[in-house]
Amino acid sequence: MSAQLANNKRIAKNTIALYFRTFITMIVSLYTSRVMLQALGVDNYGINNVIGGIVAMSSLITGAVTQSITRFITYALGEGDKQRMKVVFSTSVNVMIALSIIAVLALEIAGVWFLTYKADIPDGRMIAAHWVLQCSIVTLVLNLISQPYNATIIAHEHMSIYAYMSIVDVTLKLAVCFVIKAFDGDRLILFAILNTAIALCMRLFYSWYCAKHFDESRYNYRLFDKSFFNEMSQFTGWYLVGNGVWVFNTQGLNMLINVFFGVALNAARGVAISVTNSITSFVSNFTVAFIPQITKSYASKDMDRVLFLVFQGTKFTWFLIFLFIVPVFWEADTLLKLWLEEPPAFASLFLRFALFESWSIIISFALHNVILASGQLKRVQLRIALYTAFIFPLTWLCYSLGAPVWISYVIFILLNTTAKGFTLVELKRIIDFPVLRFMKECVLRCTIITIIAFVVPGIFVYIMPQSTLRFFIVVPIAIIWTLLCEFTLGLSKSERALVLSTGKKMVNKFFSKN
Repeated sequence: MSAQLANNKRIAKNTIALYFRTFITMIVSLYTSRVMLQALGVDNYGINNVIGGIVAMSSLITGAVTQSITRFITYALGEGDKQRMKVVFSTSVNVMIALSIIAVLALEIAGVWFLTYKADIPDGRMIAAHWVLQCSIVTLVLNLISQPYNATIIAHEHMSIYAYMSIVDVTLKLAVCFVIKAFDGDRLILFAILNTAIALCMRLFYSWYCAKHFDESRYNYRLFDKSFFNEMSQFTGWYLVGNGVWVFNTQGLNMLINVFFGVALNAARGVAISVTNSITSFVSNFTVAFIPQITKSYASKDMDRVLFLVFQGTKFTWFLIFLFIVPVFWEADTLLKLWLEEPPAFASLFLRFALFESWSIIISFALHNVILASGQLKRVQLRIALYTAFIFPLTWLCYSLGAPVWISYVIFILLNTTAKGFTLVELKRIIDFPVLRFMKECVLRCTIITIIAFVVPGIFVYIMPQSTLRFFIVVPIAIIWTLLCEFTLGLSKSERALVLSTGKKMVNKFFSKN
C-alpha cells in the first residue's frame, strides 16, 4: 500500500506540475495564434498550416518510434535494468538518426512535388512556401533526434522540467510573433527561420539536461543491440501502421480541404486546431502523468494496479475534456471574436466539430497504453488501421460529390470512436479485461453525465441573444454545472472523499505558506 500511495502521490505531483505548465502554455498559445494571424494574414497563416501538414505527414514515423522508445525505456526502468536502459537509449538515438535521413529524402521529393504541383498557393507566395517547407524539415529532424531524450524524462517522471521548458518554448514563439509583426520584409520566411532556431535551442537543452541527470542518456554510438533493434523494429512497424493511417486521416484531410476549398479554409481549420490543441494538451497532462505508471505496473505484473489506472484514467480524462468542451461548444462564436476580433469564415463551425474530434482521439489513451505496455500491437493495430483507413477515401469521395467541408469531421469522429471496440476486444484477450464493467462504470456513466452537462448552459444560450454579456454568464455556468454533474454523478463515494481530502490539503498548504 505504501508503494502504491507513493506512486499515487507522484502522479498527483506530476499532474499538478503539468497542469501549471499547460495553463500557462494554453493562454500564451491562444494569444500567440491571435498575434500570428494578425502578423501573417489569412493567406500566409493558411500556407503555414497546409505546409505544416505536409511535414506532419512524416510524424507517423516520429510518433511510432517515440512510443516505442518510451515503452522500452519505461519497461526497463520498471524492471530495474540500468544496463538495458543504456543500450535502449543509444540504440534509439542511432535509429532516430537513420530515420531522419529517410524523412529528409522523402519530404524533399514528395513534399516539394505536392507544394509545386498540387497545393493551392496564392500567386507570388511559392518562394516563401518553399522556405517554410525547408525550415519545417529541419525542425522535424531536430524533433526526431530529441525523442529519446524526451522519452527518458517521461520515463523517469521528471515532469517539472518538461513543464518549465514548455513554458519557455511557447513564450519564445510568442516573442517571434511580435518580431515578425514589426518586420517589413517577408514575414512568413522570417517566421519559419525563427521557429527553427527555437527548435534547435530546445534540442540542445534537453540533451544537456538528460546527460546531467540520467546516466543511461549519455549517447554512445557503439552501444547498438541488434536483438533489441529487431524487437523495437517489429514493435514500431505495427505501431507505424496505425499511426500512419491516423496521420493521413488528420493532416491528409487538411490537404484535401486545401485542394477542394482553398487556403482560406485551411486558415479556419488552423484556428480550430489551435484551440483544440490547447485543450487536448491540458487534458493530456493527466495521461502523461499516469502512463509511465501503467507501463511500470505491467512490467512488475501488478494487474490490479493496471486496471485501477485504466478505469480512473479514462474516467478523469473524459471529465476533464468535457469541462472545456461544454462551454466552448456553446460560446464558440463569441470566444473566437473576443480572441481574434475577425476570425476566418467557418472557424466556429470547425471548432465545434474539432472539440469532439479531440475527444475521440484522447479518450482511449489509457486503454491503448496497456496494449503498448504488453508489446502485443500486431492484431489491434492492423484491425484499427484497416477500419479507420476508410476516413480519407470516404472524405475524398464526399468532397468529389459536392459534400460540405464539415463532412470530414463527421466521418472522422464516427469511425475513430467506434474503432475503440477493437482495443477493448484485444485487452480482453491479453489481460482478461472486464469489458462489460468498463462500459457500465466508465462509458455509460460518463455519456449520461455529458448529456446532462450540456442541458443547463444550452437553455441559457437558447433564451439569451448572442453577446459578450451572455458569454460571461454562460461560460461560468457551464463550468460550474459540468463540475457539479461530474462530482455528484460521476464519482463514487470514495472518489469524492479523496477529491475533497486532496483539495483541502492543497488549500491548507497554500494558506500555511502565506
